[in-house]
Parts: sequence; structure tokens; C-alpha cells
Amino acid sequence: MAPRLPAPPEAGLVNGLRFGTDTIRFLDGVQARYDDGIRIPIPGRPPLVVLTGPDLVGEALERPDDLQRVPAQDAAAMIAERGLVQSEGELWSQQRSIVAPSFGGRQVTAYANTTGERIEERARRWADRGRHETNLHREMTSLTVRVASEILLGTDIGKAQADQFHEWMRIAGEEFEFGIDTVLPEWVPTSVSEEFREAADGIRGLSEDLIEERRETLAAGERPDSMDMLTMLIRAEDDPDVDYPENQIRDEVATFLIAGHETTALSLSYTLSLLSWHPEARRRVREEAREVLGDGPPTHDDLAGLTYTKRAYREALRLYPPAWAIFRRADGDVELGEYTVEDGSAVVMPLRSIQRDSRHFDDPETFDPDRWQRRDPNAVDAYRPFSSGPHACIGQGFALAGATLTIARIVAQFDVDVPETALDDLRLTPTLRPEGGVQATITPVEWPERSPSAATELDY
Repeated sequence: MAPRLPAPPEAGLVNGLRFGTDTIRFLDGVQARYDDGIRIPIPGRPPLVVLTGPDLVGEALERPDDLQRVPAQDAAAMIAERGLVQSEGELWSQQRSIVAPSFGGRQVTAYANTTGERIEERARRWADRGRHETNLHREMTSLTVRVASEILLGTDIGKAQADQFHEWMRIAGEEFEFGIDTVLPEWVPTSVSEEFREAADGIRGLSEDLIEERRETLAAGERPDSMDMLTMLIRAEDDPDVDYPENQIRDEVATFLIAGHETTALSLSYTLSLLSWHPEARRRVREEAREVLGDGPPTHDDLAGLTYTKRAYREALRLYPPAWAIFRRADGDVELGEYTVEDGSAVVMPLRSIQRDSRHFDDPETFDPDRWQRRDPNAVDAYRPFSSGPHACIGQGFALAGATLTIARIVAQFDVDVPETALDDLRLTPTLRPEGGVQATITPVEWPERSPSAATELDY
């Protein structure tokens, strides 16, 4: 049998406590000291394995049968148990094949164009307000969850519901925040707050309402303009080869209401923050956007000309990947590279730490969009903001298109100024979330080349 990964010199319990209480500092330290990774024995729990080598991470992500997703349980299972981002095996294969056409080329175009329309509306509102303060993360959540619901589920949930969803996600972030309980013995009981129970009920209830609304539309004989994900899930019920567990469609809708918007909203908040702190990069984005964008909403056709803007977004994903780590569990003893990962081991792949490692990136702490002119992001093993392998993010095409257009449209007309301390207190949940939001000052700037758009009735 191949050897295990090395153990740090300190006692396993000490390292476990460091992981549970000061996670980022601990992972950054492990990343700096170990080329491949470590194994930490923890009393009362399976070993904790941290993979630091990009080659090992890539191999692990290509082997979902051996290194499986961690099943939803406790609080997470109160929202969804078997959505596409939680399921494995035959169920995952079935669900992936059903929804995959909803993320294809035509839908990417529709997503980009809908994002363009929504950000155009928001830009007009910001211009009408003049200089003002706002919670940037809330604004980006409202934008992205409405676009995701419209394209994936066939219904724009509207501003009020989008704002409510942002609040539910804030509560969920507090419930799922990393802490000492992540390394306590598995027999130690955990509690769920009443506030979270209400938020989970709200997300499930909204999901059920959207499903019922779409069922009624289809039953009335109305044909959707495009094959959205929810329509495809409902129609698959009539396929004799499809076997849905109880509440499967609800689990998928709840999953994609969250996964379809959260990482994009966070990455937009982080990109605009970084551009605020790097005036030259913001100037270049603005010049490019003003040269490419027309008088109307941004569209998918504009993406080809927004090359620097896309590089800025990719660089923000390197420094602040919303999916800051990937978690797996070993199913049996697994030979990974030159090592054995024991059955049941909790495997952590710290993307944020790997993407800031000087062995893989020059000046890793520097925001440098042009590094993605010198390097192909798809050929850099240490860069995986959308994961890789069979379980890579199915919506990465949506994210890259929608985020690029949003950044271009905002920066073309506004200075978004964020305090340099705004990202100092990020919270580790399944995503990297800002504590208390991202407060920003929005200031319209003159855009003389652009013709005034006709006033329209907007649903804010």
C-alpha cells in the first residue's frame, strides 16, 4: 500500500482546532509548507486530509466514485438533500443529463442578454439616484437571483422576493459558518437556530410555488420561449426511464436558486471592490466598455470585445474564489498519486490558498488581470475557480458571460468605491461571504459618447 500523506509535527487535535477556528491562516500555512498535502488524525472523527498539490487536486476531482461529495445533512438537508450539487452516482448522472441542455450555448446567450437588460435597468436607477451609498453584495444578489430564476426557472421572482432571498442567504451563511463544530467528534449533537428553520422553510416554499406556477402554465398548453431547466425537469417526469426520489424537483429548484446566483453575486462584489482599489485597472475596464457597448443594454454579442474586463473578472476569481475550497469524502481506501487516503477521510482542497501560492503564480497577492493575457486560464492546473472534472460547475458559462457584461456596464458609467477594509472580515461558509455585506459609494461619471436611453417603466 502507498504511504499516507505526512502529518504536521503538532498533535492532531491541535491542528484540528486550528483548522476549525482559524481556517484560512491554517490552510495558508499548510499550503506554504507542503507540496502535496497533509493528513491530520482527529479523535472521534475520520482523518482530515488537506490536498495542496494541483496535480493531486486535479486527480481527486476526476474520481468522483472514489472521492465523493459530502452528503447534505442536518441544517443543509433542511433546504435540499439531493440537488445536482449534492448528488452522486446514477442520480447525479440522470439529473445532469436532464438539465444539461438548459446550460448550453443558446441558454448562455439568453442568460447574457437577460443580464444585460437587468443591469441596464439598475444602471438607470443608480443614475437617477445620483451619488449614494449601498450594500453592493445585496445589489448583486438581487440582480443575479432574478436573472437565474428567469432563465433557469422561467419566472422573474421580482425585487421584493429577491431582497427576501438575500436575507435568507445571510441567515444560512451564519448557520453554515465554519467553526469548532467542524472538528468535534461526530457524536457531539448540533443545534439549528429557529431563524434558520424559517429561512429554510422560505426557500423550500418559494421553490414549491415556482414549480406549481410552471406546472399550471404547462397544463394550460402554453409553450415556454426556451427550454428552461424547470420545464425540462417537469417534462422528464413522463419519461419511464427517469426515477425521481421524493421532492427531487423541489431539491433541484432550491439548489439552483442558490447555486445559480450566489457565487456570481459574490464574485461581482469582489471584482468591483478590487477595481475600486486599482484605479488603472478600472480605467482600462471603463475605456474598453465605452468602446464596445452601444446605447442599449449590453448583449452577448458584446462579449468578444470585452477581453480586459473578462481578465479582470478571472483575476478576482483567483484572489477571492467564492467556492474557496472543495470538500470530498473517501469511499474506501483510495490511492491518490503516490499516497493512500484512508476510507472515510474528510478531504479538503483549498482553492483560495492554492491560487495564492507563489509556486504557481508570480506576485500571487497582486491583482494583475494581464496575467491572463500571458497565461491561458484553462491550462493552469492551480486555477480552478469553477472546480474541474465531472462535477465542474455546470453554470460557468453563465457566470463568465453575465459577470463580464455586468462589470462592463457598471464601470462604464459609475465609480464604485469600496473601503479597503471591506473584505478583511470574510466568513467561511460553503462560500466565501462578506460579513455585513460590502458597503459601497456609487457615483455616476460622465459618459459623453452615449445617447440618452428612452425612459421606460422599470420594476425595481
